[in-house]
Amino acid sequence: MTDRYLVEQVCGYFGLVFWSLQLAPQAYKTYRRGTSTGVSVWTMLIWTFAGVFMGVYNIGLGVAIGLWVQPQIFTFISCICVSQEFRYQHGWSKLKTFCGFVASCLFVGGLEAGLIFAFKKAQQVNNQDGIRFFGIMPVIFVVGGFLPQYYEIFLFGEEIDSLDLANYIAIACLDTGILALYYLFEWYQKKIILKETLEESQIDQASSPEDVTETMSNDSQEEKKTPSQ
Repeated sequence: MTDRYLVEQVCGYFGLVFWSLQLAPQAYKTYRRGTSTGVSVWTMLIWTFAGVFMGVYNIGLGVAIGLWVQPQIFTFISCICVSQEFRYQHGWSKLKTFCGFVASCLFVGGLEAGLIFAFKKAQQVNNQDGIRFFGIMPVIFVVGGFLPQYYEIFLFGEEIDSLDLANYIAIACLDTGILALYYLFEWYQKKIILKETLEESQIDQASSPEDVTETMSNDSQEEKKTPSQ
């Protein structure tokens, strides 16, 4: 149990550092350039909801704290990227952009909180399909979020920036790999828990006859002692 807990904590904090902050360079680059050209707002919107569902799933399962925090940071930075789109591409003022950013954060925060209650309800009634739904949705949103970005890179750019293209391909591969490892680790953990449960059950069954025999032996000895007393 300790080993699994340690692995979960280590993976959680690695994910907190690498996965949740992967959009930070993009947000900083957009800010420095003063334009969000080449960044798909649809990609950022889709990834915002990916972070919401990932947060619901991780919090609902009660995994490591690092895995609770990483989707919140990822969603927060996604909201920043969406706000930059309206600031630089649609000419919103700083005040309007800030208000829109705050409103979007409150919305996704409220949505996540509501979905957590839905997840807990699914757990209470043992609705495995409902629980599985919350686990699958982040994968769909993360992978699907790349499609608008690739569409914009290939069809709307006068020339393809090889570095940007390589960056997004690398993110796609890493994200897919992280999610695959995450669910593989979860499957492995459930398998170990099931194995331990079966072993404990077998030990209990094996020890029961001995306990009965010992109890009968003690009773018999007490009955023999009673007449002499």
